[in-house]
Amino acid sequence: MKRVDDPLGPVATAYATVFEQLAAVTTGRVRRGRDGTVLAISGAPVATLNAIISPSPEPNADEIASLAAAESPWDVPWSIHVRGVPGPDVAEVAAGYGLTRSTPEPLMVRGPEQGLPAVPAVDSLRIRAVPVDEFGLYGRTVADGFEVPREIFRVLTGPSLDTIDGLTFYLAELDGVPVGTGMAAVSGGLTGIFNVATLPSYRRRGYGRAVTLEMVRAGYAAGATTAYLSSSRMGESVYESCGFRAREDVTVITAP
Repeated sequence: MKRVDDPLGPVATAYATVFEQLAAVTTGRVRRGRDGTVLAISGAPVATLNAIISPSPEPNADEIASLAAAESPWDVPWSIHVRGVPGPDVAEVAAGYGLTRSTPEPLMVRGPEQGLPAVPAVDSLRIRAVPVDEFGLYGRTVADGFEVPREIFRVLTGPSLDTIDGLTFYLAELDGVPVGTGMAAVSGGLTGIFNVATLPSYRRRGYGRAVTLEMVRAGYAAGATTAYLSSSRMGESVYESCGFRAREDVTVITAP
């Protein structure tokens, strides 16, 4: 029997919807199953940005299999995202496509009880929303911050992304030089935090924390008093210092 009480349901659904919206305006390759499982293919050459995502606490393995089969043979690296530990049925579907590496990532939430954070003041750091004519600069900076080829994020910085309601890119700058990034997706009283990255030579100065808090503040201004993000284990303590708390894991299943 499926659980009726699911306080993280709105957060998990919002998480999946962000991927769906990005894919809708980049490639148009999106599908939804009857149980709400989302297929979203951005076309980026990285598995996590082409995904089948189940927002349910009890993923429907048959639905995941049906969505996977509809795209087979896959022409991009891809992944399956589920909440908690993948069950044997989901693991079997994933393994059938060579997806055998499971990476749990904390799903962290900052609730309204934490209140509006103070204005982040770090050095002379300036954090600003990025206009559409600078999406290319944003893409280059976020790739450099994650230390990956710039091609990975190029598909996600086209002008079509400016049509997504509530989606904002952010740059952190020192004397006009980009040193960090963030992306916020505000919808339904929730602020999703993504792409928090700092260039290697500027790390350990509190810039990632400052960008995160600025995006939370912007969410408050838009009426979203709850924020969420998916963190690496390494970044968990930074987000805890911003008031986020790990609520459960999102497991991302990829090829080795």
